[in-house]
Amino acid sequence: MYHNQSKQKGNLLIMSVVIMVAVGYLSLNLLKVETSNHDTVSSEILGTQAWLLAHSGAEWGLVQLFPLNQSGADDSICDGNTYTPNMKPDDSGCRTKPQVKCDMTSVNYKGNAIRYFQIISTANCGTGINQVTRVQEVWAKEIN
Repeated sequence: MYHNQSKQKGNLLIMSVVIMVAVGYLSLNLLKVETSNHDTVSSEILGTQAWLLAHSGAEWGLVQLFPLNQSGADDSICDGNTYTPNMKPDDSGCRTKPQVKCDMTSVNYKGNAIRYFQIISTANCGTGINQVTRVQEVWAKEIN
């Protein structure tokens, strides 16, 4: 049995095309995975920045509610309005300031009125499909 060399011409060409198609398919899938990873990391970074910005808004609300050198709470911030703290936004994706709202609940306990305050701070980072929103809620109690 002898192999006829002239009938085997072109096998290398077909094998090369099959290998190139397989490598191209794997490369496209790897590119999709890498793009997905990039989007996930971007969302995590923007989410952390929004969380920290919302935390800063909640702290601002607590400082407004309980000013230094004053006994009791200053409930003027708890009027149902949403406030925007006067803080400088950075250039890292969070170009907006947090929105802070305060609600007050008064409870009678053994003849004494106890006031509870709920501060809700909302922050947005990113734009479009990459926008991330974080909300922080803080409860405080006035001590007389």
